[in-house]
Amino acid sequence: MADSKVSELTSATSVGGSDLLYLVQSNTSKKVTADVLFDNIANSTLKGTISLDSSVQLLASGGIVNITNTITHLSADASNADLSIPAGGTNQLKILTMIANSGGVYKLTGNIAGSANVLFDTVGDSATMLYTNSKWHVIGGTANVSYP
Repeated sequence: MADSKVSELTSATSVGGSDLLYLVQSNTSKKVTADVLFDNIANSTLKGTISLDSSVQLLASGGIVNITNTITHLSADASNADLSIPAGGTNQLKILTMIANSGGVYKLTGNIAGSANVLFDTVGDSATMLYTNSKWHVIGGTANVSYP
């Protein structure tokens, strides 16, 4: 291995946080984990298309909005339904979008700043939320946000 060229190594198709990467720093060969590399990237600029994970939660009835998928699609029938969202991780983003509606209203409650309710009643209604200071904060979207 010592006489191999980096360009001749087998390409990896995925990278784990503890995987080691080869680094040349000030003409010295070093190793670094993927976690350390990405934790120390500051002031980066993202260009081109930015895609989120393709796995999406679909809720076709009331229930719990998961925090493992970044995106949740809502599909309401003619009845109304309650949704709740558990606590998230600091600085986590969550996006909810109503993709279909046959006349019902979804009301999202729980762990939302100001004890707000977020109402989805029209196809296209959306809410982008940020979990910070131990609550979800609605930072954008077209869903109706109401406060008690």
